[in-house]
Amino acid sequence: MRLRVSRHAEGMRARVDIARGGGQVETLELRPAAGNHHRLESAVAPAEPHAFDAKLWLVAGSDTEELSFSMIEPQGHQH
Repeated sequence: MRLRVSRHAEGMRARVDIARGGGQVETLELRPAAGNHHRLESAVAPAEPHAFDAKLWLVAGSDTEELSFSMIEPQGHQH
């Protein structure tokens, strides 16, 4: 999972909480990419299926923001 930010926020942390079946939550921590402080990436890809509802958590100092989003697999996507 990758997040690109337009401005650098010193010490910003990010995490994605993915809603899975049965009330399970898959959590991906996003870390700064080597050589690019405008890109944060998870160490692993989200588990299958890649269609899900999730929350992106951004934390910088005492400021926290929660953004809900949905991922949708492209039509005709085959595994």
